[in-house]
Amino acid sequence: MADQSLITIPPDSSIVLQDYTLVIGQEFLDVETCRRTLKDIAIALHFDLRIVKSDRSRFIAKCSQEGCPWRVHVAKCPGVPTFSIRTLHGEHTCEGVHNLHHQQASVGWVARSVEARVRDNPQYKPKEILQDIHDQHGVAVSYMQAWRGKERSMAALHGTFEEGYLLLPAYCEQLRKSNPGSIASVFATGQDNCFQRLLISFRASIYGFINACRPLLELDKAHLKGKYLGALLCAAAVDADDALYPLAIAIVDVESDENWIWFMSELRKLLGVNTDIMPRLTILSERQPGIVEAVETHFPSAFHGFCLHYVSENFRDTFKNSKLVNIFWNAVYALTAVEFESKISEMVEISQDVIPWFQQFPPQLWAVTYFEGVRYGHFTLGVTEILYNWALECHELPIVQMMEHIRHQMTSWFTERQDMGMRWNSILVPSAEKRILEAIADAHCYQVLRANEVEFEIVSSERTNIVDIQSRVCSCRRWQLYGLPCAHAAAALISCGQNAHLFAEHCFTIDSYRETYSQMINLIPDKSLWEDPCEGAEGGGAKVDITIHPPKTRRPPGRPKKKVLRLESLKRPKRVVQCGRCHVLGHSQKKCTMQNLTLN
Repeated sequence: MADQSLITIPPDSSIVLQDYTLVIGQEFLDVETCRRTLKDIAIALHFDLRIVKSDRSRFIAKCSQEGCPWRVHVAKCPGVPTFSIRTLHGEHTCEGVHNLHHQQASVGWVARSVEARVRDNPQYKPKEILQDIHDQHGVAVSYMQAWRGKERSMAALHGTFEEGYLLLPAYCEQLRKSNPGSIASVFATGQDNCFQRLLISFRASIYGFINACRPLLELDKAHLKGKYLGALLCAAAVDADDALYPLAIAIVDVESDENWIWFMSELRKLLGVNTDIMPRLTILSERQPGIVEAVETHFPSAFHGFCLHYVSENFRDTFKNSKLVNIFWNAVYALTAVEFESKISEMVEISQDVIPWFQQFPPQLWAVTYFEGVRYGHFTLGVTEILYNWALECHELPIVQMMEHIRHQMTSWFTERQDMGMRWNSILVPSAEKRILEAIADAHCYQVLRANEVEFEIVSSERTNIVDIQSRVCSCRRWQLYGLPCAHAAAALISCGQNAHLFAEHCFTIDSYRETYSQMINLIPDKSLWEDPCEGAEGGGAKVDITIHPPKTRRPPGRPKKKVLRLESLKRPKRVVQCGRCHVLGHSQKKCTMQNLTLN
C-alpha cells in the first residue's frame, strides 16, 4: 500500500468526503486537519473514535470499542509541516455505533458542516440544521448543539459581535474616505466606552434628496433582536416613481426620546443650509412623544402628520366596529370640510366614544381635509417594511456586517434605478404617467367653460369645480394634494391645447428621477486593507483610535416572543370609489352605465 499516490487533504474539511478510505502514506497539511478528517470518517462510517495521543509531532487514534483492532498512527514529516499516516489497521471487528447520537458530532463539527450553508443563508435555523445533519450524515445533534454550531460558524465567517463594535471607528473612517461628503459617526458612552449611537448617511442619498426628491420624509424604527439588542432608526424620502429612498440610518443602543432627539439633530445638520431653500418639509411618523419633540425642536416649520396605518389600527382596535371603520376611511379621504364633518356626524350617531378619540388624534394631523402638509398620496409609512426586512435579515450579524448588508442593498438600488431611468424616454415616470392618463380619460366626462386665460369652470352632473392652470389649483384639491393634474385640471388643459404632462410637479419627471440616482454609493475596501489612523476624522464622530465596547443591554436568555408583522397590513387600504353621476359605490363616473346627462 505504501506505493500508492499520496493524498493531501485540504484544511477546509467542511466538505462532504466522497472517499473514506485511509492509506499508509496519506498526507495532511497539519495535525488539526488530520483530526478533523478522522472525525468526519468516524461519523460517516458510524464508529466511535478514541484519541490516544495528539501533540505537535504525532496523532494516534483507535476505535473506542474494546477489542476492535482499528488503529491509525500519524506522524509529522521531517523538514515540512505536513503529517502522514505511518501505520494503519483499517478493519473493524466491532458492530459500530447503532444509535444516532455520535460522540464525534461536536459543536465544532456542526459548525464546519454548516459553514457553507450559513454563508449563503444567514437565516439558516437550528431546526433546519438538525434535520439536514440527520439527512446527510445520519447523526442526531441537540438543538443547543445546532444553535452553538451556527453561532460559531457565523463568528468564523463574519467575526463576533464584540469584534464588530471594535471595528466601528475604522469602518466609519473607511466609509468617509470611499464616499467623500458622507456622514459616518459613532458615539460611545460611559467610562467603558460602551456603544451608544451610529449614524450613516451617504452623500449620494443627501444629494438626491436635496436636488430631486419631493420634500417628504418618513420616520420609523425597528427593534433589533441580536445579542446586544438595540434599535434601527431611519429617515427615508420617496423618489419620483414612489420607491423608498433611505436618507439617514442610525443604530442606537435603545429606542428613547433622547436618541430620537439626537437623530433629528443629526438629520438637520446633514441637510445644513439646504433646509432654508427647500420647500417646507412634510414628515410622517407614528408621532411618539420623543419623535414629536425632536421634530418640533429641529424642524419647527415642518408639517408633522400621523401615519394613517397607525391611526387606523388604533381606531379599529378601540372600537372593533367594521361599519365605523368604513366611515372612518371615508372621512380620512374626504376632500372638503363639509364632507368630513358629515362623516364625523355619522360616526357619532353610532358611538359617542369617537369624540374623545378625535381629541386624542386631532384630524389636523391625519385627515386629508385638514392636514396642511403635502403628502403626494403617501398616507402610510413605506419605510416600515424596509426596516422590518433589514432587522430580520441582519439581526444575527455583527454591527459592521449589518451596515454593509444595508450598504450593498442601497448600492444595488442605486445601480438598478439609474439603469432603469436611462431606459425611459417619456416626460414623467411610469407611475405618474399612469395617473395622468387616467385623469385624461376621466376628463372627457366634463363640460369646460373658460372664464379667462387661466381660470376654467369644470361642470359635471354632481358639481362645478374651478381650475386655475397658472396657480395649478383645483377646487377639488386633488391637484394640490397629489402634485399631478386631476381630471378637472386635465379637462381644462386639454380644452386650451396644453399638454397635461407638463403641469405635473417637477419631482415626478424622469429628469428628476435620473438626478435622484445620478451619484453612486462607492465600495468600501476589505477590512484587511484598512489603516488605523490615530486621529479623529471629519464628520464629528468618535476618534478612530477609540475602543468601542458592546452596549450594556443584552438579549435575555430563552426564546424571544415573536411578534409577527404582516407586511400586507402595511399597504394602503383600497379606497372605495364612488360614482360622481349616480353616487353608487364600486365604480367611477367614467365607467358608469347611466345614460349621460345633457348639460346645457
